[in-house]
Amino acid sequence: MREATTGTLLALLATVIWSGNFVVARAVAHMIPPWQCNFWRWVTAFAVCLPFAWPALRRDWPALRRHWKHVLLMSLLGVSLMNTFFYKAGQSTESLNMALIAPTAPIVILLLSRVLYGEAIRPRRLLGMLVVLAGIVILVSRGDWQRLATLSFARGDLWSLGGAFSFGLYSLFMRFRAPEISTLGFSAATFGLGAALTLPCVVAEWLLLPPVTWSMPVLVGILYAGVGCSFVSFCLWTRAIAAIGPVRAGIVYYSLPVFAAVGAWLVLGEAVNAAQLAGGALIIGGIITATVQLPREHRH
Repeated sequence: MREATTGTLLALLATVIWSGNFVVARAVAHMIPPWQCNFWRWVTAFAVCLPFAWPALRRDWPALRRHWKHVLLMSLLGVSLMNTFFYKAGQSTESLNMALIAPTAPIVILLLSRVLYGEAIRPRRLLGMLVVLAGIVILVSRGDWQRLATLSFARGDLWSLGGAFSFGLYSLFMRFRAPEISTLGFSAATFGLGAALTLPCVVAEWLLLPPVTWSMPVLVGILYAGVGCSFVSFCLWTRAIAAIGPVRAGIVYYSLPVFAAVGAWLVLGEAVNAAQLAGGALIIGGIITATVQLPREHRH
């Protein structure tokens, strides 16, 4: 019982920290361009992680070289692209919208598992996906059905969907991680490589956009994302999964939009509207319907 309680609290704390990333994305959206924000986030995460991961990296180096294509793909999806899309989204959509769309990644996994591997989608999962889709439509249309007729959605919501899609692909292909590569070594390698892969886009921003003004909000935001969201939450989440398993931890993760809404209200003064409440309820309910396995389903 104590282990389960500890695991749930650790998962909850990790989720609270992750929810702040969407507040950061919104807060610094017009202070630092998205590629540079993402680059400095992961450089920070790599620098913090490296002292702990160095022995694992040295031990895993031969396996990392053998499986370099997979490591490269995972670095691109999980580090280079996913959070850049969310930082881009922060320029034109609310923190809560990003936080509501981000957890739809399991739906992407179900769909791609069907397309790529022929895995069956049970009726309950199909119902859950349809409910999630309805929630996303309400969310990105802001409850204004005229937007549906003109497809006039906030660009930020579409960038958020791109981030969720990237994370869905990342999660789907994570099953192919070579077992001889440790979790810590793999994470450190993808942190560093993913940051390096963004360099061409970072250089383009340096050349084409006004220079970044390194204010306190920008520095705090990058440190929060790099240390808190990328390293501390990773350690908390890993420990939580070991204690309570991925399914129960995943249910805790679906509370992320609640904490993002509170953070956005406290820090940015963002209000919650009816469309976000309705769309969020459908999205979270649909995800749980589609992904949480019932006891009787374990026998199939």
